Amino acid sequence: MKKNIATNRNRNYYIKLACLLLFSVQFSTLNTTALASSHADKEMLTILLQDKTLKEVFSYIEKHSSYIFIYEEAVNLEKKVSVNFSAKPVDEIIKEVFSANGLSYTIKGRQIIIKTKNEHQPSAPATAQTTLTVRGNVKDHTGTPLAGVNVIVKGTTRGTITDIEGNFELPNIAKGSIIQFAYIGYKSQEVEAQENMSIVLNEDNELLDEVVVVGYGTQKKVNMTGAVSSVKSDALENRPMNNATNALAGLAAGLSVTNTGGSTPGWESPTIRIRGQGTLNNSDPLVVIDGMTGGSISDINPQDIESISILKDAASSSIYGSRAANGVILITTKKGTEGSSRITYSGNVSFEKVAKRLNLVTNYADFMEIQNAGLIANGQAARFSQGKIDEWRNDAGKNPTIYPNTDWQDHIYRKVSVVQTHNITANGGSKTARYNLSFGYVNNPGMIYHTNYKRYQMRANVDVNIKPWLTVGTNAYGYVDYNNPSASTAASGGDVIWGYGAFNTVPGMTLYDPETGLYGGIQNPEEENISNANPYRRMWFYKEEFPTITRRTVAKMYGRITPVKGLTIDASYTYNAWDRRMEHHLTDRDLFRFTKDGPILLRAGDVRTYIRRYNYRNDFRSSDVTARYEFKIDKLDASVMAGASQEYNKYDNDYYLKYDLVDESLTALDAASTLGRITGNYNEWAMRSYFGRINLVWDDKYMLEANLRADGSSRFAPNKRWGYFPSVSAGWRISQEKFMEPYQNWLNSLKLRASYGSLGNNAASNNYMYQALYATTNYVLGNTITGGFSQTTLSNSQLTWESTYVTNVGIDYGFLNNRLTGSFEWFNRDTKGILISLPVPLEHGTSSVPNQNAGEVNNRGFDFDINWSDKISKVTYSVGFNMGFVSNKVTKFQGDVASISGVHKIQEGKPINQYYVLKVDRIVRDQADLDYVENLVKKNPKYFATYQRPELGDFLFADTNNDGNLDADDRVEIGHGDSPRLTYGANFSLKWNNFDFSMLLQGVGDYDVYYNNQAFRFTTVMGNSLIKDITDNAWTKENPYKSKYPILRNSANSKNDMASDAFIHNAAYLRCKNIQLGYTVPEKISQKFFVKNLKIYTSIDNLFTITSFPGLDPEVAATVGYPAVRQYSIGLNVSF
Repeated sequence: MKKNIATNRNRNYYIKLACLLLFSVQFSTLNTTALASSHADKEMLTILLQDKTLKEVFSYIEKHSSYIFIYEEAVNLEKKVSVNFSAKPVDEIIKEVFSANGLSYTIKGRQIIIKTKNEHQPSAPATAQTTLTVRGNVKDHTGTPLAGVNVIVKGTTRGTITDIEGNFELPNIAKGSIIQFAYIGYKSQEVEAQENMSIVLNEDNELLDEVVVVGYGTQKKVNMTGAVSSVKSDALENRPMNNATNALAGLAAGLSVTNTGGSTPGWESPTIRIRGQGTLNNSDPLVVIDGMTGGSISDINPQDIESISILKDAASSSIYGSRAANGVILITTKKGTEGSSRITYSGNVSFEKVAKRLNLVTNYADFMEIQNAGLIANGQAARFSQGKIDEWRNDAGKNPTIYPNTDWQDHIYRKVSVVQTHNITANGGSKTARYNLSFGYVNNPGMIYHTNYKRYQMRANVDVNIKPWLTVGTNAYGYVDYNNPSASTAASGGDVIWGYGAFNTVPGMTLYDPETGLYGGIQNPEEENISNANPYRRMWFYKEEFPTITRRTVAKMYGRITPVKGLTIDASYTYNAWDRRMEHHLTDRDLFRFTKDGPILLRAGDVRTYIRRYNYRNDFRSSDVTARYEFKIDKLDASVMAGASQEYNKYDNDYYLKYDLVDESLTALDAASTLGRITGNYNEWAMRSYFGRINLVWDDKYMLEANLRADGSSRFAPNKRWGYFPSVSAGWRISQEKFMEPYQNWLNSLKLRASYGSLGNNAASNNYMYQALYATTNYVLGNTITGGFSQTTLSNSQLTWESTYVTNVGIDYGFLNNRLTGSFEWFNRDTKGILISLPVPLEHGTSSVPNQNAGEVNNRGFDFDINWSDKISKVTYSVGFNMGFVSNKVTKFQGDVASISGVHKIQEGKPINQYYVLKVDRIVRDQADLDYVENLVKKNPKYFATYQRPELGDFLFADTNNDGNLDADDRVEIGHGDSPRLTYGANFSLKWNNFDFSMLLQGVGDYDVYYNNQAFRFTTVMGNSLIKDITDNAWTKENPYKSKYPILRNSANSKNDMASDAFIHNAAYLRCKNIQLGYTVPEKISQKFFVKNLKIYTSIDNLFTITSFPGLDPEVAATVGYPAVRQYSIGLNVSF
C-alpha cells in the first residue's frame, strides 16, 4: 500500500513538472490577463439618469461597463429611481443604488446577481404545489465540480452561478420551468426544473472535431500524429495582395517566406522554405491544390482559399513520396454549401508608396567634389573643374533644368500607385448539388512606371450527388495575366535600376523636362557620357501595344463511389495547361541637353526595328484512384487507404527574331526582311506511383499511422527508377488517461506524438541525366564540312533518388478550457544521396559531367506555437505566437575539398553556403597605423604580395591564420549560411460588438547577408550614383577617427572593395505585416437594403520594419530590384 502511494506521488510529481514546463511558456499571457481582470474590478463610470426604471439603469450600466445583471422575478424592474454619479467605481454605484431600494446583490466575476431583501419580501402568491426550490450540482464528465456555470431560468432573467463546489440554488421556481446551464468550453444544456438536480456538462468538441486536410483525405486534428500546421481563410481575408504566398509569412511555425525577387506585379518570386534548406538542390516544397499537383500558390485567388495545411514531417508528407522531401503545402479552396444562393462581392482599393528610399548624393556640386577626391586618392587627375563645380553651387537650384540636382527615385517611382482588387462569388446548392463560382479582377499600375499588370481569374467548384452512392464534380480554375512588356526587366532590377539603369545616372542629368516634354541626358560636358542610362528610356524599352500574356487553365474531374458502408472509392483526372507569349518591339527616345538657348540633341532615338517573340508552354496531366475503408471494432477506430497515380509533364519553348520591318505598323514575322535567330526545344518527364496508409485509434487515446509510397520516375534508368518511402507515427492522448482526471479542471488536452519516415527528391539538373546526350555539330571529312552529332553530356546510369529521413517528436496541449493551446515540435532531418557534380579527371574531355548521389545534409531544429483565446464581457480576443528554428550542416560533400563560389563556401561539417571572406583588421587611420603596416612589411617583404598595401584611410585585412603572410588562405568562415535560422510570427485579434481589429507581426532572427553592389560599395565609379550614408561616413583627413568606412577611391583601385566582412550585415528584422480594422453593419440595418452582410474595413500592409540592415529591405536582402511597398487600403464585403 505504501509502495502504491509512493508510486502515485512520483507519478503526480512528474505530471505536475511537465505541465509546469508548458505553463511557463505562456506565463506572461496569463499574467497580462490576470492584470486586466484586476483592473476591470476598478473600472469607473459616470452616470446621470433622472426618474428612470431600474431596468433602464441596469441596461445603461451593462452598455457602459463589462458587467451583466441577473435578477429574480420578484425584483420590481419598473420602479423609478434617479442616479447621479461622476467617475465612481461600478461596485460603489451598485451598492448605493440597491441599498436605497430594498435590494441585495452579489458580484461574482462579471455577473451582478440581484435579489430582494428577505425582510421586505412579500409572501409568495404561489403555493407549494406550483413552485419549488431548485438545488443541484454541476460537474464535468470526469466528475470534477465546475465553478462559475451560468444557471438561468429559460425565458427570464432570473439566474445564478455555481459556487466553488459546483453547487447552486434557485428559490420559487415555477414547476415545468426549463433551466439552462452554460459554461465556456462546454456544451450548454437545458433541463426541466427539479428539486435536486445533478448536471454533467460535456466538453464542447469543436476543437476536438476540427478537421485538417492531409494527403489524400482529412483527419481529425485530435487524432493526428504528424507535424501539420493549419492556416484558415480568415488569415488571408481583406488583405490587398496579388499573390497568396506573401500572405503566409508569419502565419505558421517552421514556414519561411522570403520575397527575395521583389514584388513586381505578376513577376513576384517569393521563396518558401519549410524547416529550412535540406538539400543542395531545389528546396521548394510541393504545392497541392484541391488534390492537384503541378500548380503554384500564385495561381490561386487568395479569396478562394478555404484553408492551408503545411505538412512538415515524414509521417504527414510521405504519402506524396518523391517530391515531399522539402515539405508539402496543401491548399483547399471554398466549396459550395447546401442552402439558398448567396452572392458576395469583396473589393478593396489600396494606395501604395515606396516603403524605403535610398539616401543618394543629389547635390551635383558635392557629387563632383567626391568624385574628384576618389581620383586624387588614387593619384589620378581630377575630372571636374572648379569652374563647373562653382556653376552648380552658385545656381543653387534656380534653373533645375540647366543645372539639375536630380534624385532619379523621383522619376522612376510613382508618388502613389492605386491598386484595385475585385471579387464576386456565388455560393449555394441543395442536397444533391452544390456550387461555388468566383470571378476576380486585379489592376495594379505598378510602383515603377511601365510595370502595370492586370489579371482576370475564374473558378468553378461543383459537386453533384447523382445517386446516394455516387458523387461527381469538378474543380476548374484559370486566369489571364497582362504584363507590360518592359516589366520583366524591372522584376530583377535589370535595366531600370541596377546594371545599366538608374544607378548609371548622376545628379547632373535632366531626366525629363515637364515644360518641353523632352527627355535629357548629361548637362555637364565634363561628365561621363552616360545619357543612354536615362531610366525613362530604360523603363520604356518595348512598345506597350504588345503586352506579355500568360494563361493558365486547370480542370479536375472526379467521382466518388460509396458502394458499402465505410468504403469510399475516389478517382480523378486533371489537366493543367500554362502558356506565356512575350513579344518585343524595340523603341527609344530622343535625348537632349538643355541650355539657355534651347535644347540640343544629344542622341537620336532611332533603333533598328525587329520582332522578338517567345512562346512558352507547359502541359501537365495526372490521374489517380484511391480506395478508403473505415470501420470500428469495439474501441478501435480504423481506416485503410490504398491508391495509385500517374503524372506526365511536357515543357516546350520557341524563340523567333527577325529584323528590319517593312513598316513599323506591320507586326507579323513576315513583315520583317532579315532573319535573326530561330530556336526551340522541349523536355518531358513522367512518374507512376502506388501508395497506402493505415490509421488506428484505440479508445480515443492511442493513435498509430503507417504510410508507404512507391514512385517510379522517368528521370532515372529502369533499374534505378523506383524509390520506396515508408513512414510510421504514433500518438498518445495523455489527458484522456484516468490518472489525469485530477488535473482536468485546468488541463484539457495533452498529446504526445512521434514519427519517423523517409521522403524522396528526384531533382536532377535535367530530365535525361542517366543517358548520354548529343547535339548537332559539324565535322570536316575529306576537306568537306559534314553535319553530325557530338556527345555533350556523359551518362550516369547509377543515378537515383535523393532520400530524406525525418524524425519528429511533438506535443500538443490545451489549458483552461482550451483557452490556451499550442504545440511544440523537435525534428531531425538527414538528406542522403544528394545529386551534386563532383570533380573528374580532365581526360573525360569537353562533355559535361552528370550529377552523382554523393552529398548529405543534416537539418535539426524545433518549432512551436502558442495561442490564447478568451472573452471579457462583449470583447472576444486572441493572441498567438509561433517560432521556428533550424540549423543545417553539410555532413558529406567532397571530403576535405571545399566548393567555393564567389563569397560562398560549401564544405563538410559546415552550414550550406557559409560566407568565406577576408576579415578587416582595422582602418589605417593615422601614422601609428602606418607604422604598424611598415612593421608587417619589415617582417615579411612579401606580406602584401596578394593584396595591395594599405595607405591612410584604407582597410588593413587580418592575417587570420597567423602565418605572417596575407593571402587567400586568410579568408574566414562567417555565419550560418545565407538563410535565416530563426523565423517567427505573432498575431492579435479583437472583436467588440460589430468591430474587429487584427494585427500580424513577422520577422527573422540574426542572420548574415553579404551586401555589396551598386548601392553599397567603398569605391566611386564615374557616371554612377553615390550613397550619401557612405560618403558622409567614409574616412577623410578631416574625419580620421569617427569614420565607419574606408577612404573612397575611384574604382580604378578597388583595394577596399575586396570581399570582406565589411560587407556582411545582420539582416534580422521585425515587420508589421498587416494591421486591420473593420466594422460589420448590423444585419437588421443592412437587410433594409436587401443586404445579408455588409462589412467595411481598412488595413495597412508593411506599416513598419525594425532592422539595422542598410539596404532597401532586409527581406529582399542582397538581391535588389523592385522596391518594397507600404499599402494603405480600404475595402468592402457585401453578401446578398
